[in-house]
Amino acid sequence: MSMKIELLDKTIDLAASELLRSFDTFSPDEWSIVRHAPKWTVEPKRIMGGGPDEPTHGQIFCKTPIKGDVVLEFDARIIPPSYHDLVWFWNTRLGKLPWSGGYLGCLGGWWSGMAGIEKLPDYVPSAIAPSHKCESGRWYHVVSGSSGSAHFIAVDGELVTYFSDAATPDPNEPGYFGFGIYESHAEYANLKVYRPAAIPCARKYIPGTEVGRAQESNHKAN
Repeated sequence: MSMKIELLDKTIDLAASELLRSFDTFSPDEWSIVRHAPKWTVEPKRIMGGGPDEPTHGQIFCKTPIKGDVVLEFDARIIPPSYHDLVWFWNTRLGKLPWSGGYLGCLGGWWSGMAGIEKLPDYVPSAIAPSHKCESGRWYHVVSGSSGSAHFIAVDGELVTYFSDAATPDPNEPGYFGFGIYESHAEYANLKVYRPAAIPCARKYIPGTEVGRAQESNHKAN
């Protein structure tokens, strides 16, 4: 699976990124339910939230915050018979409710099976990919987070959606990362947290010509 995520003006290279945390095992002492209280289970190899008849939503966060840009890499699945909402958070400010900042990523959400990103505290979708559906019971490999003004989701090695936000978080303010459920049942595993290495790139493309197609082909080859 590709370790590079190509955005418009940069490439995120996970292989060159600084690994800040690797959760080979999860410890209940490191995780804290912050908002609402569905059932959460922290096991050595996974975190599970909610249940088939869960009537509410909730989040679980790692107690140790991280300053600056972060990218999360993890595996996740919706547990049948639930069929929607894999949710994760990064750069989240937990000082007050509603939270004062951060981002929410979702796969299979908004009751329509879409992927997208919401900016906190408004919880208004900032980027949506209606074409990316999420299947119940299937494991997905997710890479998602922020690099400067770019905030993105990649699934199974392919960029799904991203947006640019000029109002970037204060790099000196700690942000929390974690997972969520929304009236659902979900499982998360194999979490890694990176300080992303971003390689600037200038994309030149002349559509509708042989030169343009050659430039696109050379870019993909590199």
